[in-house]
Amino acid sequence: MKNIIMSKPGESSFIRWIKKRIDNHLNFLAVVTGGPGVGKSYSCLEIAYEIDSDFNPLKQVFFDFRGLMKSINEFNDPETELGKKKYKVIVLEECQTIVNNKKWQSKTNQLFLYLLSTFRNQQFILLLNAPYTDFLDSASMKLIHAEISCEGWNKETKKSHTRPNLLQWNPKVQKYYRHKLFVITPGQKGYQKLVNWYISKPPKHITDPYETYKTAFTQALNLKITKELQLMANEDEPEEKGELNPESMQPELWDEVKKGYTSQEELRKRMEKRLDRRIFISQLNSNLIWISKKGYNYKNYKINS
Repeated sequence: MKNIIMSKPGESSFIRWIKKRIDNHLNFLAVVTGGPGVGKSYSCLEIAYEIDSDFNPLKQVFFDFRGLMKSINEFNDPETELGKKKYKVIVLEECQTIVNNKKWQSKTNQLFLYLLSTFRNQQFILLLNAPYTDFLDSASMKLIHAEISCEGWNKETKKSHTRPNLLQWNPKVQKYYRHKLFVITPGQKGYQKLVNWYISKPPKHITDPYETYKTAFTQALNLKITKELQLMANEDEPEEKGELNPESMQPELWDEVKKGYTSQEELRKRMEKRLDRRIFISQLNSNLIWISKKGYNYKNYKINS
């Protein structure tokens, strides 16, 4: 049976099984699933760290497909830091923002599928972090070897409770089969089914740079969402608009509005700086009303803080 491993004191049996695949010149693709706050990210980091004690989150964790490919290319170069590693571990965070079954015809999804289906001989260990498996398109899911479902995070033990399942796709019946890993323990008869896997919190030298990295990603994503909303707002505006009064502050005010704003007080201060003169809130409101009457919907650009 391919889902049997001999236990070893001090090492997770599932980690041993992953390493065994790599030592047999295979790769390992897993999706780590679960809702917010159940320990998906830290589980991925700890799994990677247990496989590779020199795991570097700044070079082996990615939030975009381009970074993933850059890392793969570096792993394949024996002259680089990553190229000298025995185990090629990569974590792809929040992969539902990159490839998902809602955009299965997109170029990114096609390239991602090509990658998963062709790099088996390169012996990579790829951990995909997503809320659910159905965030990935069906073609990609058929190539996944395991799902590690995060059930919850225990603050006292600082461990994530997970349930690992090995996945097998049967093309004849168009169905997944989920198998458990069986562990042989020296001195005991038979096999023990691995149902629960309690994954420790990764060390601080792994989590600190990761948190900085993730914060930067989240801020960039928020800006991207804001820009998308502004573009949507522009599409909703009428094509024909009245001319803004060039003798007033309306043109400059509209220019500032389109940059996004959180409050009218913020707009007032920005206009004072731009025009280098005192602006009263009543003046600002009056000009906003006139802008609105001429078909310029300034409210679409307000950002809720």
